[in-house]
Amino acid sequence: MDNLLRFLELVRRELDCQAAHFEFGGEPPRESDRLWASVQGGWRLVTRFDELADANRETRQTKLETLVETFSGIGNQLQVRSPRMASPSASQEVDDALALLAEKAAALRAVVIDEDSPVMWGSSESPPGPEDVETAMWIGELLESAAAVNLDMATMVELVQLEPNALRTRLEQIEPRKLRERLLRKLPVVRELGSHRDAEGWAAHFATCRAVAAVRRAPENHEAVEDDLGWLARDFAGIYHVILVYDGPFSELGAARVMLRALPAIETLVLSLPPVDPTPQGARVLQFRPRG
Repeated sequence: MDNLLRFLELVRRELDCQAAHFEFGGEPPRESDRLWASVQGGWRLVTRFDELADANRETRQTKLETLVETFSGIGNQLQVRSPRMASPSASQEVDDALALLAEKAAALRAVVIDEDSPVMWGSSESPPGPEDVETAMWIGELLESAAAVNLDMATMVELVQLEPNALRTRLEQIEPRKLRERLLRKLPVVRELGSHRDAEGWAAHFATCRAVAAVRRAPENHEAVEDDLGWLARDFAGIYHVILVYDGPFSELGAARVMLRALPAIETLVLSLPPVDPTPQGARVLQFRPRG
């Protein structure tokens, strides 16, 4: 904890801000007096200013992102405080059950989310990534925006593995400009979160993010089939959803049959997990306030 507080003090001093804190989950801040940067594991570093003139915003944003990049080990220290890591043995049982479900259903991935919180309650990915549901949703929405200009999943898998300079060159001709700038800003963040993934892992992850975003937008829908994405979801306990993810058309009847058999055991395991108590905004906050 001391290292984290010292880092926040450094941020406050270097950016001349009034306060700095870490957040997990929830929506990113939109207030005009705040700047934020993504940190490994789904966390955010948020700073607050008494006054933040437009002329200084870009300079301070760049400095904030540079500090996060320079002190990359901070993400590892925050990782153990993530709700996803609250009970490793119990979470592992859920992950193992989902891995078995994905294997029997011939799916790319199986995950469990709920309708309200940012917590990813389980994933068949091994090892599981650090992304929470909110992160998966904005990645899914980014992929949908890219698809609208004919950047398909295979292309996005290629792009996310590029170093920043190569990525900038590769995206030079992408229009509209706003999407190009968004991809240049967001894809390095996505890449950092998934440094353990190869091309196959990225393809499965991107399909999962799109499926998670779709279920959270319309939890009453139970399945979808597109040329490059398929998913089937079943709910339990009123708010939880188990999602099977595919890279295109799949046997809906076969997947549903396997899901039906696996659902009772998964429900028991998920409901036995320790509760996560987020703040009212859906975010955990580690706050630093300057002395004096």
